[in-house]
Amino acid sequence: MPADRRDLDARLAATTDADTSRGLNFNRLFDLVREVAGPDAARACDPQRKGTRVDFFSYPVADYLRVAWDAADRLEGKFGSVDGVWEELGRRTVNGFLSSALGRTIHALAGRDPRRFVSAGPAGYRSAVSYGERSVEWLGERKARLVFRRDFMVPPFHRAVMLAALEASDA
Repeated sequence: MPADRRDLDARLAATTDADTSRGLNFNRLFDLVREVAGPDAARACDPQRKGTRVDFFSYPVADYLRVAWDAADRLEGKFGSVDGVWEELGRRTVNGFLSSALGRTIHALAGRDPRRFVSAGPAGYRSAVSYGERSVEWLGERKARLVFRRDFMVPPFHRAVMLAALEASDA
């Protein structure tokens, strides 16, 4: 079933010109499309028809959302569902971030301690996108709740981001 366009429209309506995402996020998305569907598909998903961005630059999150929904439609057969695409994209996004200079720095500061890694999550998000608020509420020694406000990606994406981040720790 294709990605829900009414959901996309609602998300797009909530964005402003100040809401941006780093090129690194776009490039992980384009890499996924290119790997699964080929270079022409990556360019076709891109409103700029390039299929690439500069990792450190910031671009409108509205463009990212359009690319992501188009990619989900193109790739759902490979991943079994649209949620499967979101999950794969979340894993690739965090792995790409952790291999970047900023991600390596955050990882070095947090070490492999899962609690410190989870606590560093909001800072990681702030470095990758300009919008939203994220916080961590510790409910116990090994139990936390991550709270997202005014975020534009879907829950399966964020779930995969968090699981991939935890896999990079000693969790």
